[in-house]
Amino acid sequence: MVIQELEELRQKDLLRKLRTLSNCRGTRASWEGRELLLFCGNDYLGLARHPRVIQAAEKALRQYGVGAGAARLVSGTSDLHTRLEEELARFKRKERSLVFGAGYLANIGVLGVLAREKDFIVMDKYCHASLIDGARLSQATLRVFPHRHYEKGAQILENCRGGRRILVSETVFSMEGDLADLSELIRLKERYECLLVVDDAHGTGVFGAEGRGATEGFEEKIDCITGTFSKAFGVFGGFVAASGALVERLINFSRPFIFATAPPPSLQAAACEALSLIQKEPEFREKLWLNVDRVRTFLSEKGFRCESRSPIFPVILGEEKEALRVSEVLLQRGILIPAIRYPTVAKGKARLRITVSAAHSGEDLERLFQALTEVLR
Repeated sequence: MVIQELEELRQKDLLRKLRTLSNCRGTRASWEGRELLLFCGNDYLGLARHPRVIQAAEKALRQYGVGAGAARLVSGTSDLHTRLEEELARFKRKERSLVFGAGYLANIGVLGVLAREKDFIVMDKYCHASLIDGARLSQATLRVFPHRHYEKGAQILENCRGGRRILVSETVFSMEGDLADLSELIRLKERYECLLVVDDAHGTGVFGAEGRGATEGFEEKIDCITGTFSKAFGVFGGFVAASGALVERLINFSRPFIFATAPPPSLQAAACEALSLIQKEPEFREKLWLNVDRVRTFLSEKGFRCESRSPIFPVILGEEKEALRVSEVLLQRGILIPAIRYPTVAKGKARLRITVSAAHSGEDLERLFQALTEVLR
């Protein structure tokens, strides 16, 4: 049965395989003896290889060792975990924050605590899989509205009665690169007395005058902000920023927090240093947005609909076979941009998902533009 399922995926051009890279250096890596230029990562500010971030991790490794040793409620909470949570809460303008092992776990953990069997979770159709899984595991009734179609969302909320209503959205949608309308989401929250949960994974460190994320300026109206350290921070792990009462509930009831070993202290130290760089050195964001503007201009001039307002640029090619072909041709030219296919995106919406980093040089962008021009003409 398993072999048959895999064969069916292969015939539909949907079979996924791992590609082992070596000598990874931010925007570059080696593969089968060749150097590749990467336009597919989420290290938006290039901090994963910043000397200060690496040094902070190395210092913590020597002091604390490799692992945390236990779950947070046992002996796994170090002073570095507490320091990161305190600094992150200030950064996100929330009473408290709580660190999880991954952003995926943070989303599952929050919705599993906020929602109960008789409650309703209403979310944007393009929300991340972790939010969908969190809603399903909560046993609440899940209702989905078309992407950014807030009028339809209002209609759904109007009909959700008999339990709490929890409104959920990403801030920056990971496959489209466009942004949620937070003003409209807050209007719905207030009109229908919802709890509002937003995932700022791809916004934190990238958006806002101070880099606080796409939620910057809206924090007071948002009940819960989730996110990750694996994007702009260049590290790993997830977080929740919310009221003190909600964080206490998570500590006491969130299964992905209670029953998982704590993230390694070295990662907490690295995330603290990355947070400091995000706040004190805005030139990383300035460089990123210069690169983003150049890519947006290029794609628009080539006739692609460019609705992205982030470092994520979907080049929609339609059929899975075509997306695979273009990705393979680019790979032969030394540029890695994997094809994104169903079920990650809808059938007939296969694409290249180009992501831009502050670590990309002007020469890197020119090489990308030349390759895309040759491949897509």
